[in-house]
Amino acid sequence: MITHDTLAFAIAAEAVRRIRSGDAEWTPLLSTEVYPTSSRSWPMPDFVIVDDQNQITIAAEFKPPNQSKREYLTGLGQAVAYTRDFTYGLLVVPTSAEDDYQIASHIRDVLQQEVTAPLPVGLLEYDPRVLSPASASFTVLRRLENRVGAFEGHPQLDKSFWAKWRDMSPQELGLFLGHLYDEGRRVGAPGTIQDRAFDRLWAQIQAGAVANWAGSIRHVKNTPESREAWGKNYRNFVAHIGWAAADGKLTEEGLRGLRLVHQYGAESRVFVDEVAKTVLLAGKHLVLINAINEFQDEHGDLNDEQEWLDAVEEHLENQGLLKRNPGRHAAAVQHSARGFLKAEKTLWENLEVIVPRGQTPRGRVYHSGRGFIFDWSRITFLLTQR
Repeated sequence: MITHDTLAFAIAAEAVRRIRSGDAEWTPLLSTEVYPTSSRSWPMPDFVIVDDQNQITIAAEFKPPNQSKREYLTGLGQAVAYTRDFTYGLLVVPTSAEDDYQIASHIRDVLQQEVTAPLPVGLLEYDPRVLSPASASFTVLRRLENRVGAFEGHPQLDKSFWAKWRDMSPQELGLFLGHLYDEGRRVGAPGTIQDRAFDRLWAQIQAGAVANWAGSIRHVKNTPESREAWGKNYRNFVAHIGWAAADGKLTEEGLRGLRLVHQYGAESRVFVDEVAKTVLLAGKHLVLINAINEFQDEHGDLNDEQEWLDAVEEHLENQGLLKRNPGRHAAAVQHSARGFLKAEKTLWENLEVIVPRGQTPRGRVYHSGRGFIFDWSRITFLLTQR
């Protein structure tokens, strides 16, 4: 299923592939150890290319085909604005706008003016007639050059581009949203909104008043280490799906989620569907699912799940969608048991976007000789909901 994010990350993967191969249009500015990810806080570019070795971040604004000239010029302003928080901005536009005006060349001319020449903004042009997840070729119309002047940005970024989830149930999510809303209204209260909200949720967990996704009472040891780990997981997930801002206050999408909790209940089909849709789109799980599906369409003949997962991971790395990790590669070669996609498999099963293998036990979603079977009818339904 092709979406804005699917096309954006196809461009990101192609850019990463070129950089890793030592393409002259990207070197010597960048090392070959780059990877794509997402930014979890505002401003939120469509993707970020990270070079940890050179401490460089490139925030990209991708504009899809068949838009107005105004939309593409707006993208230029967004790319420029990203340079406050990231080392570089990058604008990705089609050759022409909806009226066939040569918009990419127009923006290149704007950036070549003397007044804009020092801007740390690059420009990529793609052919809207052929752009697809399988064909993401582009032309570099404006290269990234060494940035002039001091730069202190460097936001906190995760290694993977999709939202991370670790065993947070709809009830816990609903409670946490309510606590974030309440604490966000307490002006001048000590500590952060996130910490105060999690304190309240942690107290409920320790009191045995909270259930996991299966409906059983959540039991978690009350130790500093456990509390820190669970708090990080809960805070990250809400931020990763765009329901809470960096300061902990609920976003417009988070307020919508909270309204559904109050109106229908956290365990209602309406709320769970909203979570599923948000995970797929804002959480970019649909990009990951499409990449996995693309792989298994060509390599669906493995009978061993661990071997298949190793192959999927290697494919994602080769496609430029994962950070290269020598230790992870060595483990894959040795076929050692690892947790790649373990949490994602559970979440997808809970959200009913993947077909399980039989009824019990839960967590078995690998089908011998086929891989993962995604429920595309449900995914399509979710994406068409308002």
